[in-house]
Amino acid sequence: MIEFFIAKKHILERKKQSIISILGIVIGITVLTVSIAISNGLNNNMINNILSISPHITITNNGYYIEDYESIMAKLEKISGVKGAIPTFSNQGILKTDNEEGSFSSGVKIQGMDLKKATQAMNLSKIMMAGKIEPEEYNKVLIGSELYDQFGLKVGDKVELTSAENKKVMLVVGGAFKSGSLDIDSSMVILPLVTAQLISESGDVLRSIDLTMNNAYDAPKVVGEVSKIVGEYRVRTWGDINNALLKALALEKTVMITLFSLIIIIAGFVVSVVLNTMVREKTRDIGILRSMGYSRKIIMRIFLLEGSILGIFGITTGIILSFLIMSLLKMGVFNKLTEIYYLTSIPVEISFKEICLIVGATAVVIFISSVFPSYRAAKLTPVEALKYE
Repeated sequence: MIEFFIAKKHILERKKQSIISILGIVIGITVLTVSIAISNGLNNNMINNILSISPHITITNNGYYIEDYESIMAKLEKISGVKGAIPTFSNQGILKTDNEEGSFSSGVKIQGMDLKKATQAMNLSKIMMAGKIEPEEYNKVLIGSELYDQFGLKVGDKVELTSAENKKVMLVVGGAFKSGSLDIDSSMVILPLVTAQLISESGDVLRSIDLTMNNAYDAPKVVGEVSKIVGEYRVRTWGDINNALLKALALEKTVMITLFSLIIIIAGFVVSVVLNTMVREKTRDIGILRSMGYSRKIIMRIFLLEGSILGIFGITTGIILSFLIMSLLKMGVFNKLTEIYYLTSIPVEISFKEICLIVGATAVVIFISSVFPSYRAAKLTPVEALKYE
């Protein structure tokens, strides 16, 4: 095809400008793809950390205790999609310890729960980093990993826990958990439900009933059914509780995509400049082609092909480079960066749909950038193109 041959010849004749155009596209594609992948990974990692030890649906009695909870839980567990219902009693307290490392004390959130049900419904055992869960050992406490390290604790050590009601109890460290959320790991202790009720002097009542779903994102679908069962009790999903955080993450991602998309627009502008330069330099050649009988459509097609070739090379190279960088991130080559954040590795996630959108948007920008120079070349008549020859 003569158009392709001429387009290729033009590109090869102006190697530096062509390489600059391709590099602009490569940088734009790579930065945008990798940034979205890291943003997705961090967002999903944060959500997974929140859900690792938090319920998908929380039922409370507007500040009052929940009584006669067994019958309610039995009905809730029958709802399709519900993995388990966990009776919970939360409170505030102070944790104290005195060991070889010294004396320490810290305010903590006391999370009392039925550990047997929690282990089944929340996979609590997966986040244990030391010790183990023993539901029948009512004198044992599970401590967040940051608090555990800060206090210099070991499994089997004794700690003193003072409740908000000023009741003190000596407990044995049964283990440490790491949820992945710094706030939780540095301020939460988990107790058997009976122990939490005892030190709070509340009796056999709950602060909340926590539901876990087989799929956390199905929580909004069953809220109506849950509300019918619990009546006037307040029902909130994990999305409702973390609404401000989720909105902030969505806004951050939108701003990031908008800003990095400007790089692709700039790359499109570079392609347009290069093609305009080619049109000016090839005015004589265009005049000769037009005088030989080549139509305006063929001339336009030549320059559109030039833009398309630059775009295809740039997009292909950018996607390959993006996957190479993402592979290196997954392999842990840049894991030193995680020391700044509360992460063990840099999470990277991107969907096929997102890649297609990036490629499609870039292709559209390059095509639009190629249209005006191509149209300008096609408008030249043989007389205009050759009048200075």
